[in-house]
Amino acid sequence: MKQLVAVAVMALLGAPSLTKAGVQDRLYDFTDAYYQQNGINPAAIDGRRQVGPLAAADTPIFPYQRNVRALLTLPNYDHSGNAWFFTVLGGFSTSAFTADAAGQRARQIAENSIEYVFPRKGTDPVGLGALRQSVMLDMRNGYFSNNKLALWLHVWVSYTAKALTTSDGLKMINDLARKNGRDLDGTAIIATVSEIDNLFSKGYITKTTRPLNDVLRYSICPVIKDPRDGGIAPDQFLAYTRLPSGAPLEPEFLENFLSLQSTGHEAN
Repeated sequence: MKQLVAVAVMALLGAPSLTKAGVQDRLYDFTDAYYQQNGINPAAIDGRRQVGPLAAADTPIFPYQRNVRALLTLPNYDHSGNAWFFTVLGGFSTSAFTADAAGQRARQIAENSIEYVFPRKGTDPVGLGALRQSVMLDMRNGYFSNNKLALWLHVWVSYTAKALTTSDGLKMINDLARKNGRDLDGTAIIATVSEIDNLFSKGYITKTTRPLNDVLRYSICPVIKDPRDGGIAPDQFLAYTRLPSGAPLEPEFLENFLSLQSTGHEAN
């Protein structure tokens, strides 16, 4: 009996290191079988994350994970302007959807899960390399429970000439900038879906997607569900939008990331 009690105590003492909630929320690539099961052909993923500067070899926590843990971390707003952190595991076109019911579901999920991207003026209007602010992920509709592969449709958002040259457009931009701050172009940061909808309804922004056969049309970008208590590993790093001085455009993201990484708690 004493031996059984001792074993039970040892199991309980050992459990936190294995089941600590934050550590379980670290982001890994998915196994081939899990991609296939959920409607994506893994061979059709462009730039699938591999061990290197952006990812580390690590022991998976769950059976649906591959032994590739993301190091690259990026900040994002959600639909309501709340701050989150995510990573990129790859991109794909419609050819990646499997020809079965799972593939149909995956496509429906991807088409209804929008990742808004904000390119800098004068750069590729449908590019990912030069952003004027952090991206926005519309995480409504039960993202964590329904979007198992973290599939997103890229939608690029740019201000129109009407916004930049008319008195009403400039007033709206300036009002929004007083609330959210200014992006790298000097225009207003857009932080919520309602702001996007309002600007679009007035003709002040455009929304653009890539063609169906383009591997940048969709992305696989899982969000850290709970970054506290180990959800952000010591070797992760944050890629954030910088001012010309090198300082962060949106300093709250970096402050929170560093606090979570070093203490396990959000910044005060």
